[in-house]
Formats: sequence, C-alpha cells, structure tokens
Amino acid sequence: MQHAILFGEHELTIDDKNRLLVPAEVRKAIDPQRDGEAFFLVVGENHKIWFYAEKNYQTMAMQPEASLIPDANRLAFDQLYFALASRVEWDKQGRLVVPDKLMRRTNTGRDVTLVGVRDHLELWNRAEWEKQFDELQARAPQIRESVKLPQSPAPARAL
Repeated sequence: MQHAILFGEHELTIDDKNRLLVPAEVRKAIDPQRDGEAFFLVVGENHKIWFYAEKNYQTMAMQPEASLIPDANRLAFDQLYFALASRVEWDKQGRLVVPDKLMRRTNTGRDVTLVGVRDHLELWNRAEWEKQFDELQARAPQIRESVKLPQSPAPARAL
C-alpha cells in the first residue's frame, strides 16, 4: 500500500493547550482516502514523538503474526509501542493536540521542529534537532556510504 511521503523541516510552537499547528504542506500531502484522517502518535526508537498517517500505522500494526499467547519479547514490544500510541485528528485550523503524557515522556518542550522522515514525522525539541542536524551533516559521507546512496550535494534547509 502506498502512503504519503513526508518530508521537510518545520519550526513550530506548541501552545499552552498542547496544540500543534500541522503545516499546510503536510496536511496537503495526507490524502484522507489513502492515508486516513488522523495521525497515530507513538514514541519512536530515538525517544521522539513519531507521527504516522492513520492507515499506514494500521497496516504496520497488523503485519506481525498475531497470537493469543505471544512470547515475552513480542509482549514487551507490544506493550512498549502500543501502550502510549494515540490517535489524533487535526481541527478545522489544522491543529492537533499532542497528549501531555507523550510530551512529558519524551521531554519535547514547546519550541519544536517537525521533521519529515519518509513514512513518518518526528517531533523534536528545537535545540535537540539543531544538534542532531549538525551531527548528521558532519557524518553525511559515512551515512551515504553505509546506505549505498550516490554522492549528492548537501541538502538545503527548509524553514
């Protein structure tokens, strides 16, 4: 199943009610028929809040073999990745509410950068993202080599 390709870097602010304005360009990339009308928010491998389009998340969630009695590792994985998952829809102004528990557990803060990462978005504390971006830039040749991508110019930064 195809899904939206999510990209870009968006500097945003989360308001006092934990509302985040989803940029118009991101909302336009989400096709309700193909992707659903909401995001699932989860804590990703890097301990950041990851946003998956609804149907993409549901497809990924159904891929592992289901079992009435999962082994200990499968149970631990499901507890870790599904317990904090939240389905959120944006309102008419394009805002969605980031659950307070996710904000606390990921130490996100109010000044954030929303980063497109192909099949999902990641919500970073802005200062942490700047540090991460600098580290990624410094390692770019090694990263390209490790994933066997052709040499290309450094990516331009969208604001």
